[in-house]
Amino acid sequence: MPPFQDTTTPAGRLRGGVARLLRVAGHPLLLAGALALWWMLGQDGIALLATLATMLLLMELLERLVPALPAWRLGIAARLRLLGVYLFGLAVSAALLATYESFLPAALEPLRTRVGAVLWPQSWPWLLQALVLYFASDLIYYWVHRAIHASALLWRLTGHGFHHGFRNLHALNAGSNHPFELVLVVLPLVLLAALTGAPGDAVGAAGVLLLFNSMLAHSNLAMATPVFSLFFTASHQHRRHHSAVFEDSNSNYACAAIGWDRLFGTYSEGPVAQTGIGPRQPPVWRMYLLPFREPDDVDTVASRTREDR
Repeated sequence: MPPFQDTTTPAGRLRGGVARLLRVAGHPLLLAGALALWWMLGQDGIALLATLATMLLLMELLERLVPALPAWRLGIAARLRLLGVYLFGLAVSAALLATYESFLPAALEPLRTRVGAVLWPQSWPWLLQALVLYFASDLIYYWVHRAIHASALLWRLTGHGFHHGFRNLHALNAGSNHPFELVLVVLPLVLLAALTGAPGDAVGAAGVLLLFNSMLAHSNLAMATPVFSLFFTASHQHRRHHSAVFEDSNSNYACAAIGWDRLFGTYSEGPVAQTGIGPRQPPVWRMYLLPFREPDDVDTVASRTREDR
């Protein structure tokens, strides 16, 4: 029996209370807390890094204290490797964002002037504008993500197998993307910002919500807040997308806004015994080579296409 289900000791009762709070209200509380901390710290790059470090430490504590699947706990070496992958992905994402921001606003200025800025609700409160950006950017990536899972060519070109190759999901898996895929992952929000001329505080807040909801969606925590999980992707929903069962993984494509899966008929629920793309997790160095060659024992859209030939 997991220790937080033991109600006979003070520690067990404490863990049980934390687990119940997480399950019922943890998702919106943690997401709002991350946004509030970033806002109070000044809404700049330093504030984002401080908020990220705080949330990573908190998620590490919670995943150890009340994991949804206790058998999925990571050892120190495995967690350090995953942290290294996360930090590398963060650095690549920052470089890509800087690159996009250097040319997209100027390239889209004519369209923004004629259409984007006219249609964008500039008078709305910044938080409401941020939510519009949040859902709109995830709608864009929903279709990109769905196309990747349907096309062997896109699967290989983006290296999406890297993200799915990890067994036993944790919050750090939110950043476990191949650099090839990050080119697309970071694009929707900056594209919408350049197209609409949305104010910086709304764009920043949307970025914070997207970043930290991805962390929560990948976490090894049980969070299913009533009503909230109809619209915001929760951990049990995204865990289903990472299932080692191929048919189950082809669902729940929206990492941030699960409402899109409900709307477009790709939503599914059910238990997940194991995540990954095969019976074993390849070494991390080998996973960076997945766009060029997949192991023979994986089950992906690319491997199935190869077998059909």
